[in-house]
Amino acid sequence: MSSTKLAVVTLHDAAPRFSKRVFEYMDTFDNLKIKFNVGLVPFLRHTEDLPRYPEFVDKLKSYNRCEVALHGLYHEDRNGHMDDFHTITKARAEEELRAALEIFQEVGLRTEVFVPPQWKLGNGCKEVLKKLKFSLAEIQEEFLLLSVEPSRKIKAPKVLSWDLTGHPAQNVMRIGTENRRFRFLDGAKRKHKMIRIALHPRDPHKAINDQLTMISELRNEGYRFLRYRDLLLKLQDARYTLN
Repeated sequence: MSSTKLAVVTLHDAAPRFSKRVFEYMDTFDNLKIKFNVGLVPFLRHTEDLPRYPEFVDKLKSYNRCEVALHGLYHEDRNGHMDDFHTITKARAEEELRAALEIFQEVGLRTEVFVPPQWKLGNGCKEVLKKLKFSLAEIQEEFLLLSVEPSRKIKAPKVLSWDLTGHPAQNVMRIGTENRRFRFLDGAKRKHKMIRIALHPRDPHKAINDQLTMISELRNEGYRFLRYRDLLLKLQDARYTLN
């Protein structure tokens, strides 16, 4: 199999509330000429219904190197409680996912990829995703390939992520940790052929230089940056692994 080194960069929590930071990241990725992904929240905090923000949606659509994935329904409610696809019932999961897809359809977006908040997904939700014709889900340390029968789990290295709390000032503690993990993954001891990087609008501002340095280094070292659709084609080959 190919020994090409792969990178998957995904901007999470994309929503109108964070539009300034979202498009700053996306402009930077575009200037670097890399392919990337965006985890879009269609109804953030039960208040930001995407059809009410046509300028945000139109700008999001204008990035040709970008692929949009579904990132929950509301991600967190008005009280800050997370959109939980790990423990909710299958019926509730189907209700939320159908509502999210209806919003996507209303604004002219389509996706077959689901990235649950916090990368947590219960077994009932997996059945619903397959029923609703999703092809791929990205979870904590694996990808779930839904486009084959039976569904298949592909182990992947833990994602680099700077947002654990939703508060930039509290997330500062992640800067040193993720820098060390990146150096290990990208160094002589690297055991995986993929590096995953997750960026969030609420990452600490001091982390941005580290994040962009990492992405630039990977690009300069010949890593191939994948949209989810590109990754899906690779994973559909039963012989392919990320270990």
